[in-house]
Amino acid sequence: MFEPKMIKVPGGTYTLGVPSIGADSGLQHVWLSPRVTQSIAFLIGETAVTVKEFKAFLLDTKGVLDGDYECYNTMDETLPAGVIAWDDAAEYARWLKEKTGKPYRMPTAAEWEIAARGGLEGKKFPWGDESPAGRCDYAESADSKPLLPKPVKSYEPNGYGLYDMVGNMWCWCSDLWVDYVKHDPPLNTPTNKPAESNTILRGGSYLTTIVENLWCAYIHEDPTDLRHACLGMRVACDVTEE
Repeated sequence: MFEPKMIKVPGGTYTLGVPSIGADSGLQHVWLSPRVTQSIAFLIGETAVTVKEFKAFLLDTKGVLDGDYECYNTMDETLPAGVIAWDDAAEYARWLKEKTGKPYRMPTAAEWEIAARGGLEGKKFPWGDESPAGRCDYAESADSKPLLPKPVKSYEPNGYGLYDMVGNMWCWCSDLWVDYVKHDPPLNTPTNKPAESNTILRGGSYLTTIVENLWCAYIHEDPTDLRHACLGMRVACDVTEE
C-alpha cells in the first residue's frame, strides 16, 4: 500500500479571498471578499494523489481497473489521478484512514487555500502575482489544451513545499458550496443532482484556459458524482503529534 507524503501547514491567522469581482467579469461566480480565518495545524499531501496511489486503492477495494479507470492500466503512474468524483475521493480518504490508522480525510476549502498560498498573503498565485506561464500546468489558450496532465512535481513547489497547488488537476474539498458561500447560489447540474448538493473544487487544471481560475482564492462547484479527466484530489490529515 502506497501512502502519500504529507507536509505540515502551521496553524495561525490567515487572510483568504480576493476583492469582490463584478458579474461582468465573465466568471461563473462573484468571489468572496478578503476575510480573516483561524486555522490549527494540519497535514496535506505534498502532491495530488497520483495514479499509482489511487490504483492501489482501486485494486484493493475492487480488484480490477475497469470502467472509467481502465485508462489507469496504461497511464504513467506519476501523473495525478483523474476521473475522480467527490464520492470517490471521500471513499479513498476513508480507505487510507482504515489502512493506516491515521486520521486521513479530505481538506476543507479554507485549508486548501491556506496550503496553496504557501505562506504568502494578498497574492494571486502560490508563487506571487507573476504570470502562470512556465509556473504551472494549464492550457494557455483554447487551442493549446494538452491531452494529459504532467507528472506531479513538474514545477517548483510553493513556500510550504507543496507541488501543483494550481493547475494540473482540480482537487475536491470537503465543503458543500452552500455552507461555504452564503451569497452566491450553486449552478452546476451536469449529472442532474440538485445544485444544493454541490461541493467545492479548487486549483484549476491542465485544461484551464481562464487564468483567474488558477488564483488561490478561486472556488468552483460541481456535483459529488461527477467524474471528469481533470478532476482529482489531495488528501489532508489531522496532526496527532506536535
